[in-house]
Amino acid sequence: MSVPDPVEYTAKIGAVLDTVRRLLDSGSRADLAPLARRAVDDIVGMLEQHGDLAADLEERLDQAVALYARACAARPPDAEQLADWVLEAAFSGRAVAVADFAAALGDAGLARMKSIVDEVLRVKQPEKVEIAQRLQEEIAEASGDVDGLVAILAAKPPRVDVSLKIVRVLRAAGRHSEAIAYAARVLTPQRAATRLRAEKPRAEKTQRAEKPQRKEVPRQADAPQKEEDSIPEYRERIEQLIAQKEAGAYREAAQCLKKLRTLHKQAGTAEEFTGYVAELVNVHRRKTRLLAEIRSARIALPKG
Repeated sequence: MSVPDPVEYTAKIGAVLDTVRRLLDSGSRADLAPLARRAVDDIVGMLEQHGDLAADLEERLDQAVALYARACAARPPDAEQLADWVLEAAFSGRAVAVADFAAALGDAGLARMKSIVDEVLRVKQPEKVEIAQRLQEEIAEASGDVDGLVAILAAKPPRVDVSLKIVRVLRAAGRHSEAIAYAARVLTPQRAATRLRAEKPRAEKTQRAEKPQRKEVPRQADAPQKEEDSIPEYRERIEQLIAQKEAGAYREAAQCLKKLRTLHKQAGTAEEFTGYVAELVNVHRRKTRLLAEIRSARIALPKG
């Protein structure tokens, strides 16, 4: 039995997805979830056969998963069966977000996912722990478990973007006083330290320029770093762009990564940027178009 040509197959499956999208947009009463799921499974099969030769299929897979989530929300299937499918897809390395399926999963589906993920973390299955930790966070967020989500985030290594997310979670839950108190206790010192590291070279440059023996006119000091140029805001912008799952957005995300790399160098935290890129690539490793844009931006990807 001959294997379909990747280019021809990509065009055909694209037409199928366009049809599903149009039907969903029109509010069709048809149950489109089975068709969307077959498209997802079929694309996965093609990717397993062709691998890197079918780069455009990665985008088609992202589109198919998004359409399946929409179809499930319109006509929810059995919650526990859907939970099992989402878990299987996630542990297989596919880019599946719990939030996209939360409406269809409901309390029963999310509870089943939580039970299974908690068990994976309890027995510490090495090949699944990292994905299980991500799922645990997403399930808590989708379930509206504010205390659980804050506890999960607080257990992570201290990072500004994680602290910012805790503040946003508390604010979204209407717990403004807790958000303010947390920001004052944790976030402000981190930002101050980052700014001090970033401004130290400028201060030294200014001091050298102000020495009396220097006859040349000193250069004007660099303007203070703007709030929108800070590291956590750039990281959030990058995640927003990647979530759009479009080639243009991937390209812009790669350019934001270049700016983020510069900010980390100025702050003296280049190793933190390396770790961030490694984590980003691991989470989005199936998005070959994104990885290609990152390479084109001359940002080194982690080996392996």
